[in-house]
Amino acid sequence: MFFLQPLLLLAATALTLHPSHWFVAANDFAGANAYFLHTLSAADRASVLDAMQSADMKREQPSFSRFPPDGAHSSDTMAETLIFFCAVLRVFITRVGAGAKGSSARAVNDLETVAVGSYDDTILRLIDTLASEAHPRDIKLVIAMHDRYALGCWDTDAYVAKYALPVTGCVNGVPDSSKFYTNANAVADFDKRLKHILNFQSPAFGVPWHQLSDAIFSFEIQNEGMGHMNQVAPNWWCDRANVIRSVLGSTGIKISTGGGTDMATSTQSQFFSCTNIQIVALHDYNVDPTYVASKIDAVKGIALSSGKRLLYEEFGALGSNKQSQLLAVTNTLISTGVPWMFWELMKPGKGSSDYEVWTDEPSWTTLRAQSLATRKHVGEFGWPEIDGGA
Repeated sequence: MFFLQPLLLLAATALTLHPSHWFVAANDFAGANAYFLHTLSAADRASVLDAMQSADMKREQPSFSRFPPDGAHSSDTMAETLIFFCAVLRVFITRVGAGAKGSSARAVNDLETVAVGSYDDTILRLIDTLASEAHPRDIKLVIAMHDRYALGCWDTDAYVAKYALPVTGCVNGVPDSSKFYTNANAVADFDKRLKHILNFQSPAFGVPWHQLSDAIFSFEIQNEGMGHMNQVAPNWWCDRANVIRSVLGSTGIKISTGGGTDMATSTQSQFFSCTNIQIVALHDYNVDPTYVASKIDAVKGIALSSGKRLLYEEFGALGSNKQSQLLAVTNTLISTGVPWMFWELMKPGKGSSDYEVWTDEPSWTTLRAQSLATRKHVGEFGWPEIDGGA
């Protein structure tokens, strides 16, 4: 979706412990975007986080079951089955205007509003505060480190001025930002941005973000990189993933592509051959169940064989059929074994007029029920970073 977007995520993984080894059976999970939640009032941030908990999007206490090792009788030994549920919330590092989408949002600049390489950490401190509020509720963050649509589309950031990128304001289409992805100096500047974010010292936790696996699930290279333009630099994502991993080291924080504008651009072949990309994020607002199922089926085997994980990270609905469309597409997603996140959880919601969902509309009732159903479904991928295993 090429208007600034966000998120939330719900997880369930069952770990069965044997005397000599682990067996991992990962349940699916569901979640949502809330890309500028960190800018809302403290009361509204709490309301959104509490809504996640009310939907059982939280970590539960361990449960226990008998499961004998190979060749043993059930009465011979007991193994523990540990089941955890935790939520994941997706936010963006990008400028936000006061009152965005009718919310209580305060105006917040991007990290590099004044000039490329001149960092205003205000937005990082706000996200850090959100992380500290989410952590006691067992909610981790997915952090998109830049938004493609700040490059002269819905916003105009410092890269546009420095590199004379075209501007359309998204009135006459999305601008061709090829220079941002192909100019060596622009790429080097962006890598410095990524490193600055990763090395940000958390005021709330007392460690740099690249060590904060307790509160951060993943970093995303960019929201919908090269969205609505030619894929002019196919290795750009992997090169940035290598830079990010050079700072992250062996921490449990994962690296995600950040999605494309549809299934085709979300599943480019080079994503599956890049060692340092762990999560291939899928974005598509075509919610026809047959379309969704066919596109996931076409790529799921590739992901499994290449050791990547799929996350259906952005989809949504609006109009008079908003609730029924969300029900139909989430039923399909549950059947695929791929976790999902809807666009977007926000206070206030927009009802049938837009994609935003809040707890006072029927769509929330549907999404809450579907997230609970998803949690009980065994998925195709393991997610130890959000179930307490990493």
